[in-house]
Amino acid sequence: MGYAVKKIFVLVFFLGRFITPSAGNAQEADSLVSICFTGDVTFANHFEHYVGKRYTYPFARLSILREADLAMVNLENPLTRARHGRAKQYVFRARPDYWRVLKYGGIDIVNLANNHIYDYGAQGLLETIAILDSVGIQHVGAGKNMKEARRPVIIQKKGIRIAFLAYYGLRPHSGCHPAQKDSAGTALRYLNFIRQDIGKIRNKVDYILVTFHWGLEKEHYPQKEQIYVAHKTIDYGADAIIGHHPHVLQGIEKYKNRIIAYSLGNFIFGGNSRTYEESIILRLFLRGSHKPAIKAECIPIKIKYWQPSLLNAAGSKALGDSLRKYSSVFKQSIF
Repeated sequence: MGYAVKKIFVLVFFLGRFITPSAGNAQEADSLVSICFTGDVTFANHFEHYVGKRYTYPFARLSILREADLAMVNLENPLTRARHGRAKQYVFRARPDYWRVLKYGGIDIVNLANNHIYDYGAQGLLETIAILDSVGIQHVGAGKNMKEARRPVIIQKKGIRIAFLAYYGLRPHSGCHPAQKDSAGTALRYLNFIRQDIGKIRNKVDYILVTFHWGLEKEHYPQKEQIYVAHKTIDYGADAIIGHHPHVLQGIEKYKNRIIAYSLGNFIFGGNSRTYEESIILRLFLRGSHKPAIKAECIPIKIKYWQPSLLNAAGSKALGDSLRKYSSVFKQSIF
């Protein structure tokens, strides 16, 4: 156990940076809230064939998410027994009992604003929400109507109130079924929605964390439109932005002393047959004080046969070099 802790410290210290210095007293240290974020999670297809009913297998070698105060993943499949999928190239569906994988892994909240949560229509989405509600896993970014899809999740930890918002897509298409006034779907990434949603809660919470499912697949650099939207979202009052969808890592920008992680890549992605990947877990530490501060750390991981674990020192250095390269396009980054 001592060796594992030491290894985590070395890898995190290598990549971590303070975005705003903390005051450093013991009282404030006690009020730090740690939140872990990962990239894409899909418990369908190849994952199901390999893992079966071994619910504890995926997180058997990774305790970081369980140890965090909060942990969030992008759940990119409905948990449903629905039989009729939508007409699109890739359609994902996971067993309803895979909520056990999430619970064992320590997942507290999932993003549902993505291009696969509606693969089995309203039935699949609403069944997923009902399952998550029944086991105490929070969800954001989709719902039975537009009001629910845009509704923030607000969680209080150690006296700190943290709001989560999530958005996907700009218009309906094969992968995007936006919620309407009286129909289920996801929350669209309209700047007007984002401005309104942040404005309603900015004075009621300490931190606002926004998730975007966006970007081009396999691209290591965000598009200009993404950077513009990210900056406007920070301007509206968000404290951090967490992105995914490209299935690869992108850079992490520092803008107005806030965090923008454009893509966290894949985490446990059973949608393809690839049995080895490398990625990161983004861990944020939120400090409760009169001058809120965020410390950002990147924890390098490897995912072998859909089971993540810590990456060794040599692999972490190479991954860190890549992240620095991807982040070099920004005026400021966390590196």
